[in-house]
Amino acid sequence: MKLIVTAGGQGTKVWPLSREAKPKQFQSLVGKISSYKQAVSTLLKAYKASDIYISTKKRYASIASRQSPEIPKENYIFEPDIAKDRGPGEGIAFITLNQKHPDEPFMIIQADNLRLPEEKFLKTIEEAEKIEKRDKKFMSGGVKATYPILGIDYLRLGKRIRGNDIEIYQTDEFIPRVDDYHQTKDLINNFHVATHSNHNCWYPGLMLEAYKKHRPDWYQSLLRIGDLLNKPGSDSRIDEIYSQMEAGGTELVTSHVFKDGYTILLPFKWIDFGTWDSVYEFADPQGEVSVDGEVIAIDTKNSLIKSTNAKKIIAVCGVENLVVVDTKDALLVCRKDRSQDVKQIIALLKQKNMNKFL
Repeated sequence: MKLIVTAGGQGTKVWPLSREAKPKQFQSLVGKISSYKQAVSTLLKAYKASDIYISTKKRYASIASRQSPEIPKENYIFEPDIAKDRGPGEGIAFITLNQKHPDEPFMIIQADNLRLPEEKFLKTIEEAEKIEKRDKKFMSGGVKATYPILGIDYLRLGKRIRGNDIEIYQTDEFIPRVDDYHQTKDLINNFHVATHSNHNCWYPGLMLEAYKKHRPDWYQSLLRIGDLLNKPGSDSRIDEIYSQMEAGGTELVTSHVFKDGYTILLPFKWIDFGTWDSVYEFADPQGEVSVDGEVIAIDTKNSLIKSTNAKKIIAVCGVENLVVVDTKDALLVCRKDRSQDVKQIIALLKQKNMNKFL
């Protein structure tokens, strides 16, 4: 099994800590180390460094290698510094692995998530590899749905093919993002469903065949990029080809192959640090307030207060449902239940050409 740690995203909804120069996966959002370093360190407990690949943008080459010095240089897969979403970006990883290890399955490990306890995460990879080598089916992770969550993808589960400690099911249907509460509630009440939780697992050649069938434009571009990989002086040509690819998520390909694949229910806690609200939910609240740094909080509830400036103190009194994040050049204050709207701040900064704060 080859493990692809993807670490190329920007994480705009946890601004101002997450920046273009150092996005959230390389930041210590919770605890002492970054989620990227945590992911690599966990994998190294069970897998050789040569089996771990890092997929990220070229601009993050230095910070990624500093945080994971154990990974050999030849195992870094760099996509151009152009925002194209996961479909084109992961495509470069698939074309690379198909050249190097066509007979080995892979699993995608997103670096901006935490997975606890580590032992169950590693056991999941082990079991996924066994089933993948036996059946060669597209497999993805899921978390059993027990209540409606809007704006996410769901997987309708069919026959169980493995039980006990780790459950694997046939996937009957991929259901793209549902934004209607009653529709989502009916789905959960009437079917056995899971929320789609990434951790895609397959063979690189089979994934590329799916690209060829469902996104032939991406496929043709990836073939051209594959011919140029590791050739001296080819970077500008790769950038040119990549810049012409349409942006889009990997789901534009995988949504078509779920029905013939499997869903593995994740037996570990999977934390996606997508917003400051999700960071708060994971952090260890001290009397309903999560504090980090030089902070004094009095009569404060349901709030996250974070400071990265050791020379300045943040003091709050009598507030609730609040996020305060202070960095050396930016201060965020917002309602916690609107933390997903931080992306609107990013859009406004771009509109005003205030790029030094991005």
